[in-house]
Amino acid sequence: MVRRLALVSFLLLPLAACGHTTDAGKPADTAAAGTVAASTAPAEPSPESTSAPVTPTATAASDQLTGTQYAYLKAADTTKGTITFDLVEWFEGKAAANACKADGVEPAENDWCTGWYIRNNNKKLRTYPVAPGAKLRVVETTGTSLVAADLKDFRTRLLETGRVFVFTVAAGQITKADEIYTP
Repeated sequence: MVRRLALVSFLLLPLAACGHTTDAGKPADTAAAGTVAASTAPAEPSPESTSAPVTPTATAASDQLTGTQYAYLKAADTTKGTITFDLVEWFEGKAAANACKADGVEPAENDWCTGWYIRNNNKKLRTYPVAPGAKLRVVETTGTSLVAADLKDFRTRLLETGRVFVFTVAAGQITKADEIYTP
């Protein structure tokens, strides 16, 4: 029995690395300023969908995300109400230091590896719909708080800053997304 439990734990370990959450199941706060997200009504249709062309991977049933995730925004289609992203692993504090050490990455300025660290071992793009009424927020220009944004503003801001965002997936849809401030 103990051997089976150990085997199950060992087999589930790679899955745990796919999406980091804090013990409370909430997105981890950043060392510098915390995350910010904004509320929005359903995205208004727009003829444009700006950003470089991307070829997202079709989401297979076995590849369905759920819960809290971290990613780089690659595109957002305001007409279809979708976000295309590159999933990453987000670490903070001691976990950041340990992940940097494991990856052979040296600490740098702005708390890199001591306060936070981003691991991106997979460039696979995924596209998910944004749920009607999803709360989208971006970091205010002062970098101290989050403000509400519609999908167009969310897309513009994250493509400009290149920052990671934390988001929640439920029933195959993005229900909440916050830009994460990183210096």
